[in-house]
Amino acid sequence: MRHPGVVPLLVLLLLLLLPLPFQAGARGSDTVAASPTVTFEEAVRIALSNGRDVHLAAQDVRITAEGRNVASARWLPRLDASGDFTALSEPPGTIFQGTPVQTADKNIWRARLIAEQTIYDFGRTRSRVDQAGARTDVAERLEGATRERQALGVISAFLDARRADALRKVAEESLATAIDHRRLARDQFDAGTVARNDVLAADVVVANAEAALITAEVRVEISRSRLALRMGYQGDRSLTPSPGPYPVPTGGVPPVSESLRAAFGKREELRAQDASIREGEAAADTARSEFAPTLFGQGGYSYEANDLNPHKSVFSLLLGGKVNLFSGFADEASLRQARRTVDRRKETLGQLRDEIALEVKSAHLLVTEADKRKAVAEAAVANAEENLRIQEERYREGMAISTEVLDAQTLLTRAKTDRQNSIYDLDEAQYRLLAARGELLDFLAPRITAGR
Repeated sequence: MRHPGVVPLLVLLLLLLLPLPFQAGARGSDTVAASPTVTFEEAVRIALSNGRDVHLAAQDVRITAEGRNVASARWLPRLDASGDFTALSEPPGTIFQGTPVQTADKNIWRARLIAEQTIYDFGRTRSRVDQAGARTDVAERLEGATRERQALGVISAFLDARRADALRKVAEESLATAIDHRRLARDQFDAGTVARNDVLAADVVVANAEAALITAEVRVEISRSRLALRMGYQGDRSLTPSPGPYPVPTGGVPPVSESLRAAFGKREELRAQDASIREGEAAADTARSEFAPTLFGQGGYSYEANDLNPHKSVFSLLLGGKVNLFSGFADEASLRQARRTVDRRKETLGQLRDEIALEVKSAHLLVTEADKRKAVAEAAVANAEENLRIQEERYREGMAISTEVLDAQTLLTRAKTDRQNSIYDLDEAQYRLLAARGELLDFLAPRITAGR
């Protein structure tokens, strides 16, 4: 027996349960699980909060900061406690005037407490602290560079998802135009003014347009999943970029020389390499200080559970110094190694500056290219639309063949595709120019904060 109310209830239950898989897959306190749509600002903010690369870079900073604490500990005294128990088969003794005399118990407990303080080590600890501090600076700079890359990656994914959606609309328009032409071709064929091959050609164009639309829809879904991945979610999730405007860098493109100065002053990779050079120089100072002596003081307390010892508790004080006279030439090798490491890091810095200069120049050229392509594409779309209108009119009047109309449709689809690609290429190129100058996070910071 069927119940009429069962089917609507099942449909309602499925609609309520549908968002649950997305909610279960989201990580972090920031989540857009309640809605599959995400704004530009939300995408960047969540990516910087949830991105695994950002988390790893932050952990590197915390790890290297502990290295400074380890190096600084050498300035504090070292306190050691020890104890032992000695069990002998016979009590220790000596011969005194021909008579054996016991000097200690058979079983003895001993306890010691020793405090040692380095008085002066000729800069050895100082250089190790500087070396650890430089490592922390490297990690902090690399974290900043990682955040820049994470932001640029999610922006690229956001724009790619918007691009895919725009190209899908172009495919839909192309399919609608092909269907209209097929309808016209069939009407003309029924009226006996065109041959059947016009209808067949129109059918093929419609089939191609349908296939292109299927491909565009698949690309839309893939781009939305890539956006979710860049935001720190699992790659099988899907997020839709919100429609409407999004922030784009405005103003004219600065001269390449100005961008180079900005990049050399702000790029975190260069700052990280500078800190790496400082770390190498501190390592060379550490190796050089190994040739110097170390002055230290030591104080101790010992207790011995020996009834034959009248002084069971003993305090001690020691002032001393030590210097290595020979270590198999390891000190000299360590110093040479540290100096050559510094030379290599300086060479790496030069190479990095050369690569950044090329990156800045490429970013400028890509912005100029995309801007010109956009202007050309806008004009091409207007011309292609007019060309299609003329060919369709001529075809209705029997003055044009089907191939001319189909070619006009193809030209219009290509022009619209080029226009959409140039629009998003220009936006992405402007963001990449900001990243090349080291100013991407500076541009995004007020917008991300305002979006909270």
